[in-house]
Formats: sequence, structure tokens, C-alpha cells
Amino acid sequence: MAKLEFNKDPNRKKSFKKVEETHISEPKKTFSTNTTLNNTPKPYNTTPKPYNTTPNPKIGRPRKNKTYSTIRIQRHTVNRINALQNTLNFDTQDDLIINMLDKLETVLDSEQKTMLNMYMKTYTAKEKRQNS
Repeated sequence: MAKLEFNKDPNRKKSFKKVEETHISEPKKTFSTNTTLNNTPKPYNTTPKPYNTTPNPKIGRPRKNKTYSTIRIQRHTVNRINALQNTLNFDTQDDLIINMLDKLETVLDSEQKTMLNMYMKTYTAKEKRQNS
């Protein structure tokens, strides 16, 4: 393979371009809290609302000294539960599920009831140990 040589012209001079000083521009408009507060529209009803010390009881989940837990179920099942809740006029999903479980427990035979009671004792003992 042939060896390549780079021959730099010694007569060639570097020519530098002169860089002009950058002029710092001033903003056309700046943010001011005073002008923003003055330009905000005022509400139509300027009368203050009376302060209520008792919150609306229907806002949020009802607590009633209950402890809640989360179960993972599919979206389709959630939709079925909500549809049944609305159809049967239950206040909460909890009420619907309690009613359905009570009906299921009445259908169990004696062996299944024994197993159910054993599992319930196990789970309640486990919950007491975790809370203690």
C-alpha cells in the first residue's frame, strides 16, 4: 500500500475572522406580580361563604370504625360489582359483598362450614398478632 504524505503549504497564513461583541438585549416585557394581580378578573359572587365546622358527611368513604384492606380483582369484575351495587341499591360495595357472602355461607354444607370456621379463626388470630 502506498504511503500518503500531507504537505502543508508554508506560505498559507491563518486568517481569523473578527468576532463582534454580542449585544445583550433587554426583554420587551417582564413578569410582575403587581400587574398580574391587578389584571385578574374578580369573581362574580364576592360575598364570603360561611365557614362550616362540620364537614359534609357524604364526602369520602364512610369509616365507621372499620379497617380497610385492598384486594386485587380484574376491571371486569369491578364493573360487575358496581352494576350489581347500583341495581340492588346498596350504599357501598362493602354492603353488597357482605350480603353476597352471607348468602353463600348459608348454602355451604357442614364440611365446608367447618373449613370456613377454621380459616376464619386462623385469619383473625393472624390479624390480632399483626396488630399487637
